[in-house]
Amino acid sequence: MSETIIRKCALKPCFLYRNKLHVLLLVLVLFHISVGNATERDIVVDPENPRSFTTTTPPTSVDVGAATNHTDAAKKITRSLRLPNTTFPLHYHLHITTRIHREIFEFTGNMTIDIDIRETTNEIVLHAKNITVTAVTMLELHTNEKLLDLTYTYEKHGSYLIIHPIENYAAFEEGQRYRLEILYKGLLREDSFGIYWMTYSDDKNATVYVTATQFEPTSARLAFPCYDEPSFKANFTISLTHSNKYTAISNMMVRQTEPSIDANAALDGNSVDATMVTTTFHTTPPMSTYLVAFVISNFVYISEEYRGVQQRIFTSPRLADRGRKALKNAVRTVAMLEDFLGVDYPLAKLDHVALKNNFGAAMENWGLITYKEDNLAKPDDADMHKNLKDVITQNHEIAHQWFGNLVSPQWWTYAWLNEGFATYFGYLVTDLLYPEYKIMDFFLIDSAERAYSYNYMTVRPMTYYVENETAILSTFDIISYHRAACVIKMFHHAFNQKTFVHGISQYLRK
Repeated sequence: MSETIIRKCALKPCFLYRNKLHVLLLVLVLFHISVGNATERDIVVDPENPRSFTTTTPPTSVDVGAATNHTDAAKKITRSLRLPNTTFPLHYHLHITTRIHREIFEFTGNMTIDIDIRETTNEIVLHAKNITVTAVTMLELHTNEKLLDLTYTYEKHGSYLIIHPIENYAAFEEGQRYRLEILYKGLLREDSFGIYWMTYSDDKNATVYVTATQFEPTSARLAFPCYDEPSFKANFTISLTHSNKYTAISNMMVRQTEPSIDANAALDGNSVDATMVTTTFHTTPPMSTYLVAFVISNFVYISEEYRGVQQRIFTSPRLADRGRKALKNAVRTVAMLEDFLGVDYPLAKLDHVALKNNFGAAMENWGLITYKEDNLAKPDDADMHKNLKDVITQNHEIAHQWFGNLVSPQWWTYAWLNEGFATYFGYLVTDLLYPEYKIMDFFLIDSAERAYSYNYMTVRPMTYYVENETAILSTFDIISYHRAACVIKMFHHAFNQKTFVHGISQYLRK
């Protein structure tokens, strides 16, 4: 045997070992800073089990949007802007009622949270902002006994709603589980954050109202009291009460729709408007609060099912024929990502909704992606360059169903893990589906050149610690999207196709 042959044989296991190290390195780095799809707190509660119980009104209601702080000044403490890890949510049951069809711009909410006590504490700290809490009740789940000596206060610093005993003692013991119910109300917003409303004119020039949500990164607290940080994943069962002239959609498929009566409308003599329905959806997988979403509208849809996933394009009736290209692309993209990543899309449906008002071009809510109207519903003769940009945007949001939704960052320090992967795979999948357009050449111009251009040189690392709401929002910038996408592309090139895909697949399966 020649020396050359001996050296080749000796090198082969070395290369195999190096590839395994590359996979391990990639998985360890990504998994260390992410929250996976399954943790010890990911407990699905049977949605058929009744979750209602009698509530009692505490001595005072707290307007958590007001400047007044109900915490005694002598007891004030400076809190971190991060939630304590002493308690964790297991399951939310969220029931929202809107009467937008009557031009009532207020909503009411009933939020029930099953909570696991991880460390003995004298308080349960949640986020809540610009909502008025009217009642709080708490049960110990094992004994079903109501805790009678509780009250609640609000700290504007951090937007904290704090549930605690009237007397200061460790009321919540490690290992116990409680059911917390909060009744509250709030205003529908106009700024495309929280729960917001918009209008459009139908073919008879009549005004039609639409209600939608935008919770990323820190606006779920505007809609319901919650653990509004990405690492606090829990299951959600969502119910929406609305006019029977409207349809409600959310992250999951509809489980049931039941008639409901708007008592206030009936008392006013509005017998037609008194007819409401309550739409309840199947329970979600464990997910972060910023991915919760719903839309209440009179929209119509077209749909297609492939590999057990139903995809729907929702638009206002006048745009009903403008979503066919987007639907075809969405079906192909989900299938391509499943094949490329080796990880199936985990939900039964994926909706795409064209809204007149939307924060940004699109939002990747799990199972319900919202878009600005002209990014999704386009005429057949739309400009080719605009069409390609919109396809990349749609594929970016679909990629988020894996990168950000299935696997989420522990904290917004790692926002680039969401946006960098979604940006890179938005281009990559588009290039694989439509090779004739040479999309990766476009990536060099659209992402790489901008990411490293002097005009866009923001001096901060990709992994960058932030705490307050303004700073968190600022991390969604050219670094998290485009520069991170360039770094991921370099990983792809350096590790080679097989190693890169294997590492990413393991990262998504953890």
